[in-house]
Amino acid sequence: MKEQTYDYVIVGGGAAGCVLASRLATDSDARVALVERGDADTNRWIHIPATFFKALQSRDTDTVTSEPDPSLDDKPFPVPQGRVLGGGSSVNGMIYMRGQAADYDDWADRHGCIGWSYADVLPVFKRQERNTRLADAYHGTDGPLVVADPSAPHPVAAQIIAAAHSAGIAATDDFNGASQAGAGWYQVTAHAGKRQSAATCFLRPALTRENLTVLTHHHAAHIEFSQRRATALICLDAHGETLKLRAAREIVLTAGSFHSPKLLMLSGIGPAAELRRHGIRALHDTAGVGANYQDHVGAPVTRRLKDARGLFGADTGLAALRHGLDYALFKRGLLTSNLLQAGACVDTTGSGRPDVQYNFAPFAPDAPGKPPLPFHAIQVHPMTMRPRSRGYLGLASTDPRDAPRFHASTLSDDHDLDTLRRGVRLARDICEQPGLRELLGDEVWPGADVSSTTGSNALDDAIRAQARTIFHPAGTCRMGSDGEAVVDTQLRVRGVEGLRVADCSVMPALTSGNTNAPTLMIADRCADAILSDD
Repeated sequence: MKEQTYDYVIVGGGAAGCVLASRLATDSDARVALVERGDADTNRWIHIPATFFKALQSRDTDTVTSEPDPSLDDKPFPVPQGRVLGGGSSVNGMIYMRGQAADYDDWADRHGCIGWSYADVLPVFKRQERNTRLADAYHGTDGPLVVADPSAPHPVAAQIIAAAHSAGIAATDDFNGASQAGAGWYQVTAHAGKRQSAATCFLRPALTRENLTVLTHHHAAHIEFSQRRATALICLDAHGETLKLRAAREIVLTAGSFHSPKLLMLSGIGPAAELRRHGIRALHDTAGVGANYQDHVGAPVTRRLKDARGLFGADTGLAALRHGLDYALFKRGLLTSNLLQAGACVDTTGSGRPDVQYNFAPFAPDAPGKPPLPFHAIQVHPMTMRPRSRGYLGLASTDPRDAPRFHASTLSDDHDLDTLRRGVRLARDICEQPGLRELLGDEVWPGADVSSTTGSNALDDAIRAQARTIFHPAGTCRMGSDGEAVVDTQLRVRGVEGLRVADCSVMPALTSGNTNAPTLMIADRCADAILSDD
């Protein structure tokens, strides 16, 4: 078996891994290895903002599909994930949203994550950010992550925003400021015609450093321990050969909410009964590994456009040629756009805190893994912001290349179904506002025959059939101060030494909105914790 020795071995080259590897290599002389099972981010569809749907259907993603889900009438729940340097930040829709201040205060006050309140994390968001428009108490202008207003704003998106205002939703020009509530244009991680991924903004500047090694096409198999200290990562290279990566200081898992808990279980950390089922000796019996699975769930209200105002056909024929030339020659036009340019965060219960996020789209994305619908349409897409449904993960086998066994329980808590009911009703109301309704034809989903009145079983059935991931799995290596938490507030795995987790899996509860920005923040704080220990 070949062996290599580093100070830090980081497992997973997604958004979190890119930030952490860059920080440790740049801010210390430590030898750092970043291990990624996918490829380098060389796929051209990654870097052109408008082609992210092609990236999502490329070799740079794979899909973890749940067991039949009783809460969805036994339909499986597929969740595509990035498998490439930059991870989700290389294939996502580039929406920059941190969540609500109350999310982080809840982490600290309700979940025992002392030191993770909004006052604690805001300085990290600010120091990461290079905002091209905003410079105030909530935003930074000198960080590595470029955050900008959307390029080439689409007129149909502007009309949906106006209709949302007409429906009583306040206007906002900053979803990451003093208040998240309102409808308007998102800020995005795309600028000057290029995606601003974690691989581009954080990792790439550090690649010239001699103390940083990036290993792509390497599958993490398990972690070796001496007594109870993590000492090495065993992985399989692109040829299936075994490689041992010794870690003189620490191993950090940044493989995401599916693969970080899977690797812990393959290494003997997890529910003892699950480990025994696969013949794995339990080093540390902890029920929290793989538990607490959660995801934002959406059900997009879809309406046809009466004429060719939308984006259908923009990637074919003469239209594609025109857009391609505009992009190649001038770095302008449709291809510079992230397409999901606008949305809203709405309090539908009167609690004073938004609970439904909407994406406004001048086209109609289909279910995950499928191309957009083949006609001119819009979507007003409501999504749960703080889901209460919880699923769990186990092992499908001891082969590290296999996805975990996944029980989504997507809408197992009726609170989440009720949130989507309210979201659909308001989305329909937005579509009926003057100025927008005149542009719209038939309703594709839920459909004219589906009533959204209170008590409509037809609406519930339609939501269960349509429910889809928003690509934000989280929570499966929960952080906390209690004995059931998988990691402590310094992100150290409980029950062992020399091992941390620093990705979306540590969230005790999902943040209210897109998870890329919080993931970058978590990794940066992990770097702070590691460097302060040295």
